[in-house]
Amino acid sequence: MSVLLSRNYGPYLSGVTVTLDENTESVLVAQGFGSLVANSASADANLGAPYMPVSQGGNVSSGPQAGIAAAAYYQGPLNWPCINLGSAALTGYETNGVAQTAGTMNLTEIYVPFAQTWTGAGILNGTTVGTHKVLTALYGTNGVLLANSAVAGVTSASASVFQNIAYTSPIALVPGRYFLGFQYEGTTPTPRHLLAANGSNVCTGTQAGTFGTVPATLTTIPVTFTTAVGPICQLYV
Repeated sequence: MSVLLSRNYGPYLSGVTVTLDENTESVLVAQGFGSLVANSASADANLGAPYMPVSQGGNVSSGPQAGIAAAAYYQGPLNWPCINLGSAALTGYETNGVAQTAGTMNLTEIYVPFAQTWTGAGILNGTTVGTHKVLTALYGTNGVLLANSAVAGVTSASASVFQNIAYTSPIALVPGRYFLGFQYEGTTPTPRHLLAANGSNVCTGTQAGTFGTVPATLTTIPVTFTTAVGPICQLYV
């Protein structure tokens, strides 16, 4: 069985279906956090095909019985930002950007509401770019690494626009909560960060490390918003 959450629980958001151990699921239901749902295959009324729950990086969603593969068509926009940029106050962004600590993975939560295959992730550069390299990584809601770009990195380039960085292989994601991380070789580039949650309630955090070494898991999964920590970023097709 699984639990369809009606309230936030730990790193999991309301509306997400989670599969946990039997005792934990029973306690969640007893405490009013959600209701039990079966894990058996069922016919999808909208897509007309046999579907069953698919788990990826701690996210559970309805997917084809054969699993999630490269999309033959797209179910959402070709670029998906970490927050709704159109409605956010400009005072919630760093104007020129601020350098990150070399080797530290700065993380921003992103919620993806549709199934789609992504080429990589982009970061909004500030007014200073060049000299040092950057890489990106994608983590599931449970903090497990799902994808990353080449560990050699690419040089920070093109001021004041999104710089898209491809993963080593495109990744198909089920709907759910993820974290986009960006790690810099040095402190010359000044990527832009979120100064305010802007009503999106995104969680942000950091993990210290060495450039070119991508953590397989996050030691601390972000559960709160901290200003000037999470990069303004996006997934792209």
